[in-house]
Amino acid sequence: MGATMTNTPPGNASKQTRLVLGVVSAFALLWTGGTVLAPWLAAHDSLLGGWLRLLYRPGCHQISDRCLDLGFGQLAVCARCTGLYVGGIFGLLWTTIRNRPSRPRPLWLAIFAIPTILDFAAGQLGLPSLGNWTRLAVALPLGLLAGLYLGDALMTIVIRNQSRKSGEDPVA
Repeated sequence: MGATMTNTPPGNASKQTRLVLGVVSAFALLWTGGTVLAPWLAAHDSLLGGWLRLLYRPGCHQISDRCLDLGFGQLAVCARCTGLYVGGIFGLLWTTIRNRPSRPRPLWLAIFAIPTILDFAAGQLGLPSLGNWTRLAVALPLGLLAGLYLGDALMTIVIRNQSRKSGEDPVA
């Protein structure tokens, strides 16, 4: 009979999941850090700042009045994207530290998405929009949930690959 997937990865899978989650978390930190590094480099007359900002352009509108300014120029992404990125890092780090899937219910996705969807819809309808710090705070929970889902998916992939290598038949 096949092994069932538990909340804690077995043996080598535990080390593997922590390694994969750690690498992905480090990449997420670097990616998010780049949103701050871009304006800092630009403020210090480095051409790299402009190039780095272009890297974030496909994923964010970068409308200047919707970007946070930490004192050395506007971040490379808007406040909402910043909230999503920071929330995602927290979700990934939480999963990495626990080294167990969180398995958030889909209902939480709907609940956490509602404020961001309403803010987005208000902007599309020309209604007054939230301030940038509020927009960041509204996006944080959705980003956190996305990070938890990503962490869970990565754990599942690693556990299933480890089970296949050992000849077990994982059951989700």
